[in-house]
Amino acid sequence: MPELPEVETIKNQVKDILPLKIESVEYSPFSRSIIKGQDFDPLGKTIKDVCRQGKVLRFLFSNQLRMISGLGMSGSWRISEKKIEVKHTHILFKGKKGKKTFYLGYVDPRRFGNIHFLTANNEEQWLKRLGPDVSSDNFNEEYLWSLRQQKPTKVLKPFLLDQQFFAGIGNYMASEICARAHVRPTRKMGKLTRKECQLLVEATRSVLEDSIKNNGTTFSGGYADAFGEKGEGVKNLVVFYQKNCGICQKTEVKKIILGNRGTYYCPHCQK
Repeated sequence: MPELPEVETIKNQVKDILPLKIESVEYSPFSRSIIKGQDFDPLGKTIKDVCRQGKVLRFLFSNQLRMISGLGMSGSWRISEKKIEVKHTHILFKGKKGKKTFYLGYVDPRRFGNIHFLTANNEEQWLKRLGPDVSSDNFNEEYLWSLRQQKPTKVLKPFLLDQQFFAGIGNYMASEICARAHVRPTRKMGKLTRKECQLLVEATRSVLEDSIKNNGTTFSGGYADAFGEKGEGVKNLVVFYQKNCGICQKTEVKKIILGNRGTYYCPHCQK
């Protein structure tokens, strides 16, 4: 599913067509299963900006109105100067930036994504469910150390997926972070050292940098950016879906199940 690097890529691409005054909106027959809240009608409104918090896109409309978009397992926003005819397009905005017309469509084959049209106050309440964005300065060694003390029995890798504490991390990132920090994904939070907390933060920054500069990471049949292109971050992976460890270059990567999710690690490099 799209994780922080993929959502960041889409955000940066969408920014280029903003502000966008919406002249028409089309909904698929399945869109009501995706739209979870609608405080306002976007027709006639202007999308002034877009930003990201964790794996969530925040579209900032005029008059302090907001659209929150969680991409679920297979969601993406697509941009085109022609009408988007891609299958599974569930919301399609047609709008103007200056004199130029753009289409902005939400595409989601599996329909696990969610969209909320909210007032600024309601958005503020909604966002309280998210912890610190792991690309921000609020995610640091001291924060991890405090969680070590608060949640000592939590198993590291599944805990990294909890958006209440680590906004932006998904499954491939969690395995990669543990690998680059040289920490086993099965370690309990209470067993982490100060140094390992520092290494986990540094590993997070490293994974983010590598994936974002390659426009995200696409696996088979997965994520596509706002132009329908695949991300090339797979070339930077060291354990996830890899046969041999990309760090030591020799040890076979092991796969286990933690928290019902596939988890990859190197038994030589990760202690």
